[in-house]
Amino acid sequence: MWLWCPACSGGSVVTPSGVAYPSTKPGPELQGLPQDVADAYDEARRAQGVGAFTASELVCRKILMHVAVDKGAKEGLGFVEYVNYLEKSGFVTPPMKPWVDLIRSHGNEATHSLPAPSAERADGTLMFTAELLRLTYEMDYLSSKYAPKTVTS
Repeated sequence: MWLWCPACSGGSVVTPSGVAYPSTKPGPELQGLPQDVADAYDEARRAQGVGAFTASELVCRKILMHVAVDKGAKEGLGFVEYVNYLEKSGFVTPPMKPWVDLIRSHGNEATHSLPAPSAERADGTLMFTAELLRLTYEMDYLSSKYAPKTVTS
């Protein structure tokens, strides 16, 4: 079945099994991301939306590198050095460490293991990635947008 969207004038196709193309992008829309981080997050969401769970997890892992470099780490470091940089710089707090480690370990499994990740696991990886980005970027963006401007004398 072909569908027309009155909002964007784009078209979609729904297969007899109920799968829509293009699919919706899972994960929340986030504000205030640097362009390269936003592009990578969008890529992870698009991959997840078409069922490319391995690709989505790989991009989520790579987002950790993007964030570390954006926050001051040098390019060309080893992956573990990026994660350590985020922790030492305070961008990954102790309560966040277990789920940031999930992003890392799921990305590692997607890279080095043959079995594809399940939809449920990839959903979790994307969700934790979104929360990292929300805490690292979006909350600062929103606070600068909504916080009252103070006048210094």
